[in-house]
Amino acid sequence: MYWTGCLPQSSGLRDRIGESLRRIGEHGLNPSRVRFLFIQPPFPRHYLGDFPVYEPLHVHILEAVTRDLAETRLFDGRLDSEKEFIRVLNEYKPDIVGATTHMAGEIFRVKELLAIAKTVRPGALTIVGGQHATLLPEDFYDPDVDLVCIGPGEETFREVVETFISRGDFENVHGLAVRKGRDHVVTPPRAVRSGTFSWPPLDWNLVSGRYKRKYFTFEQCPTVYTITTSGCPYRCSFCSLWAAARGTYRRRSPEEIVNDIASQPQPYAHLTDDNTFHDEDHAMEIYRLLKKRGVRKKIMAYARTDTIVKRPESLEKWCEVGLGALVVGMEAVTDRHLDSMNKRTSVDMNVRAHGILEELGIENWAHFVMMPDFRKDDFDRVWDFVDRMNMTYPVFVPMTPIPGTPLFFEMKERGKLSVFDYGFYNLTYMVMHTDIPKEEWYRHYMDLYKKSCSPRALWRRRKSPSFHIAPALGRAFLFRRAVWRSGPHIREQLELERNVRYETIEHTLPPSLRRDYRADKYYNAPTVAGYLSASLHSVAS
Repeated sequence: MYWTGCLPQSSGLRDRIGESLRRIGEHGLNPSRVRFLFIQPPFPRHYLGDFPVYEPLHVHILEAVTRDLAETRLFDGRLDSEKEFIRVLNEYKPDIVGATTHMAGEIFRVKELLAIAKTVRPGALTIVGGQHATLLPEDFYDPDVDLVCIGPGEETFREVVETFISRGDFENVHGLAVRKGRDHVVTPPRAVRSGTFSWPPLDWNLVSGRYKRKYFTFEQCPTVYTITTSGCPYRCSFCSLWAAARGTYRRRSPEEIVNDIASQPQPYAHLTDDNTFHDEDHAMEIYRLLKKRGVRKKIMAYARTDTIVKRPESLEKWCEVGLGALVVGMEAVTDRHLDSMNKRTSVDMNVRAHGILEELGIENWAHFVMMPDFRKDDFDRVWDFVDRMNMTYPVFVPMTPIPGTPLFFEMKERGKLSVFDYGFYNLTYMVMHTDIPKEEWYRHYMDLYKKSCSPRALWRRRKSPSFHIAPALGRAFLFRRAVWRSGPHIREQLELERNVRYETIEHTLPPSLRRDYRADKYYNAPTVAGYLSASLHSVAS
């Protein structure tokens, strides 16, 4: 949820909390009467629910920044039914119902659930945030959606709750789209700044044990889920992170991060941001605090190959406090494809990074992007690289023009999109036209998973320093099952591509998929890319 993407300065947030308490006192209002129900939406229909399910961090953050104003409850639609949602609405009687959206395919069920909320609780305020809402808020301009949070979330949501309590005008809150009858009014943008950020202490007892028991990793183990940074200093063409963060990069207080990890009993910790090790001083301060507190859990984090190559000593230190796995964006096995993504790395760097991780015994969950122009030779080249490097945990991802990114608008404009159901835009399906017949493309793609998950491959990898039996078998089992379960979805996609013409369904599509959508608002990724480029040019001049 991008409600948590652009983060406030800690001192500013504390000042706002004090100010709001004084103002609420003047109005004679009781903030304990405000009930907030947070919706973690169900997986989209075409999403393969065979992968790890993590505890939603976003509900903890929003609860923390409004703790003095409201009580918060979670409904996790990935684990519960619509019938249970209605029961919760009747029992809890929320005053505010909010939902997050990360994948584009979630928007349909989110709007359905908010419509149910409006039916059961007609007076409730509904709000939606998240990555998709930030990049394409028009897709939520719906009678049952009162507010859309665009960009920064913590300060915006806090001001929404304050305004709800004081019966104020939501148009005075920056970073929103506010429903006015059949239309929505976009308020001025929320300021976004790079730097450091901090949250009030998170309440890890907020989520019920019934849910907690169902969150798992590839090793089927309970996991602490938190972040160390927000945003990204890089500009990979396929990525939505930098666009949603408007080019900013922020670092969270090391003390808070360590407290998240140390204060919970789970034996695993997942640092889910993309740039934990980009700022070496920040990363090493986290390491020192973890070591000082005697924390040692298996930690999974993310890292770029250039970061690994530049700072192997830092990773070696982190191994002392449990660093055991890294999600690494290797992306390609040719420099040509790396250059086309604006990755600013090389195949040689990929090789060196993998070698460093092998020496340290760190699992390399290397991600590779499968391009629409791939032919059999390209897929074979990917497998040859993976096999030669003795990789146990590769992840193969179809190049997906994530809705709202510059790549999405470029592919849409060039007529490269082949399917117009956002449910397929979840990094599992090839949603663009391919150079070879798509059935053949999918066959080669699925073969990568079949080969990498085969008993033969696992037997060959068993002597690798980074081979660990639980994640290796967990990955093999879950990915092989995902390959099997993807078959009906792929057949449905191919049927749609053969029989459905864009012109006949355009009027039924989300606004962002229609030809008349103009990506010229301040929150659209092409606009963000333009002013970031202009800023760099200005600095260079």
